[in-house]
Amino acid sequence: MRNYNRNIRRSERQGKFWTILLSAGIIAGVCSLSAEGMTTLAAHGGAQEDICSTGRIQYEQAVFDSTDLRNIRAHIDEKRRAAAGTLIQLGTRFRQQAEGYTYDRNPDAEQGEIDIGRIDWTTLIQAAADSQTVPDKLPVLNPEAAMHIEGVEERTDYYETAIEDNISRGMAAWADGKLLLGNGADNDKAYKKGTEDGKEGKVPENLYPIYTADEAVTEIKHMHQGKSENKDGVSGCYQNSHTTSVKMKKCTEELVKTGAEWYPNPEEPEGGSWHGGQYTCPYHGGIYESPGICEYRREESVTVWKHDIICGLEDTLYAKLTVRGTDTDYYDHAIRLEVVLEEEDGYDNLTWQEGDAFVWTDAEGNVLGTGPEYTACEAGVYRCSINVDNADIDRKEADVTVRRAGLVKRSN
Repeated sequence: MRNYNRNIRRSERQGKFWTILLSAGIIAGVCSLSAEGMTTLAAHGGAQEDICSTGRIQYEQAVFDSTDLRNIRAHIDEKRRAAAGTLIQLGTRFRQQAEGYTYDRNPDAEQGEIDIGRIDWTTLIQAAADSQTVPDKLPVLNPEAAMHIEGVEERTDYYETAIEDNISRGMAAWADGKLLLGNGADNDKAYKKGTEDGKEGKVPENLYPIYTADEAVTEIKHMHQGKSENKDGVSGCYQNSHTTSVKMKKCTEELVKTGAEWYPNPEEPEGGSWHGGQYTCPYHGGIYESPGICEYRREESVTVWKHDIICGLEDTLYAKLTVRGTDTDYYDHAIRLEVVLEEEDGYDNLTWQEGDAFVWTDAEGNVLGTGPEYTACEAGVYRCSINVDNADIDRKEADVTVRRAGLVKRSN
């Protein structure tokens, strides 16, 4: 809500104030007072319970005792003081000058010591009318505090008069002499915008996100170049060689007996011959008269390849790359990423390129910056690589994931 002036919300005080002002005004306008003697009064008002005299009452005339008149005057003075006191509470400041009483509505001024019971009714009525209007360009009492009121940051010099949209639904307030019934439009608008901004990941202007990042550590090791090949010679880190030998391959299968079968000879009566009944190898054949093991033999050449690592860098660790995030007090909407490179035994084998030693990229490989630090302004994956020519390392970068941990209200 943007009800900026405390004079705007005053419906309860205004009801009481106008009751005091009207009752006192009727008495003052109707009565013509005299401290001594008797006075004829028009019977249009007055507090009947304060009238003590008795006597003949004529049409529209009454006879009063002087005490009654003093009581009425005291009653009027009491209402005058009440009316002036209510106006002071609403921000009116009365001043006593040679020509009489004046007033202003300077919010930075204090009410001086004056007898408010002597302020004339004409001044009070005019001040009451002016109190119902918010002055043009009403200055902000505390610009520093006003910066924390939603919508005030664009207008830090003066307040604006509230309208129905600025007031919560179901609430009422006075502004420029009008009773405003809030419809909550500003609240609804702010809620809708906050919901939409939240879905899109936007952060309200008076808040800033706090980011965290898990520490990432990468070991930069030697990776053998080339590959082992079945070809004599050097291929990268490998020396390839072979040896060939001849081996005798024997059959160790047991011989099996074949079945005997009679074949008659048609040219000789009852003539013929037996076939089979010997022993043979089920894999290599052959005829054997007695059981045993197959005697088949065959020479076979066997080649054995050998792949020796000749680079001398087995299990060599060049360096360790560590990336960590530190949230800052001087960067809103950001986190500072830092990288540290620790030298290991094989560090001297790194061949550095010209330029900065570290390069920062996003998840898509786009270069974001160089140097040992990078300030990230949104969540995501960030990579830091060492700027070397080496092709013999298994990995030269560390990935760190930045996450939004929460929101913090601005301190100023």
